[in-house]
Amino acid sequence: MYLGMTLSLLFLAQFAVAAAKDNKTFKATKEWKEIKNGQGISAGLHVRINLQTGKKAAKLLDESEDDERTNAGLPNVVIKGVPKTNFRATAKSTLKISKTLSETLKNIPKDSLGIGYSPEKLEQIKRDFKTYNELTESFKDLQNEFQTDTELITKLINKYTNLRKQEFSLTLEDQINTQLHILEDLDYLVHQIDNALWFIDKGGFEQILLPLFVNDTNMNLRIKAIRLLGAVIHNNPKAQIKAFERNFGSHLSQILISSKISEELSSALYAFGSLLRKFPLALQKILSASGTQALIAVLAKDCELKVKAKAITFISDIIVEKRIVLSNLENSDNLRAAAQYADLNLPEWLQSNSFCETVDQLVSTKLYELLDQPDLAEYFIEGLENSKDICKSIWSKSPQFRHTLLTMKNRYIYSQNEFQIEIAQFINRLLEILYSTNDHDEL
Repeated sequence: MYLGMTLSLLFLAQFAVAAAKDNKTFKATKEWKEIKNGQGISAGLHVRINLQTGKKAAKLLDESEDDERTNAGLPNVVIKGVPKTNFRATAKSTLKISKTLSETLKNIPKDSLGIGYSPEKLEQIKRDFKTYNELTESFKDLQNEFQTDTELITKLINKYTNLRKQEFSLTLEDQINTQLHILEDLDYLVHQIDNALWFIDKGGFEQILLPLFVNDTNMNLRIKAIRLLGAVIHNNPKAQIKAFERNFGSHLSQILISSKISEELSSALYAFGSLLRKFPLALQKILSASGTQALIAVLAKDCELKVKAKAITFISDIIVEKRIVLSNLENSDNLRAAAQYADLNLPEWLQSNSFCETVDQLVSTKLYELLDQPDLAEYFIEGLENSKDICKSIWSKSPQFRHTLLTMKNRYIYSQNEFQIEIAQFINRLLEILYSTNDHDEL
């Protein structure tokens, strides 16, 4: 009896396990049947979800639906409350979705999207829109219109030289404005070394710059021409040589001597420095003639202090340039250039043109301007430092010069500005060199 009861219990347990297993597996039919919680479904069934109740149902696919199944093996889904659209990963279903979305979007009020275009605006958008073919044609036009820098330079030179040859007459004002625009465009292009040399080879010096330097009386044109020359020859040794051969150094010296316009003087100093820097032959030829006189003349002119600062800085730079070359003479790879620097007798030329006296007068009379402009004061102090050996005998005997330096030092030394304190330290070293130690307490 005990054995029979045991077999009965074992049978019931196996039946319960089988029933539970069957209860967790959803058995689909051709009719819609609710999927209970915890039941798993096999792939390939047609599934729908009621969004209001959250209940799910499934059935076997019809033959027509089975042909449209995706190869991915994903179930097909129908959602109640949404128009009857089968969301399947197929070309047909994607097309249906696209059409449905397009129709739905048409029915959305424009104000809800924050977009509203008037009929006129829509027409304007259509006119502005270009097709791919139109864009391709436009790009071809751009390629045809593209010009290299050298082509532009040649075109600008020709345009400049043909201004007076045009059949129709231009007013003087229109002609000058056109010339100014051409010079500005050229100035932009010639900063590149190759472009500058192309400008020279195409007659830019002879056809544009020299006539403006020699004959033209219009101040604006002359200033533009001077700046253009400086741009052409700046840091360009080949261009420097060509400008030197065409005697631009003499023309610039004459402008520095005769002009009273600060803007013209500033432009001329820039071009003068571009021509002479690191070019010992030109330094020798031009400074031994009228070049030194021209630079010192600027220091004595009634012009802006920043222009005078440019002049004294250029003189200072030439002194330092010569000193550096001669101090490294043994390692020089250009002995000819070193010999030319050795022949550069700048101290004598400066002294013979009253450089030291001119600087003494300038610094002493511009005390308050120097105090108010420490950035310019730095250029002057550096220039004085580099030329002290040439002018020590003059400056050390000038009470007014000494008083100016002391005043500047005392003003800057108590400043909270580190830059001004540094200037004060430079001035103090200069004072110690120029004046005896008998007055050390005052220093």
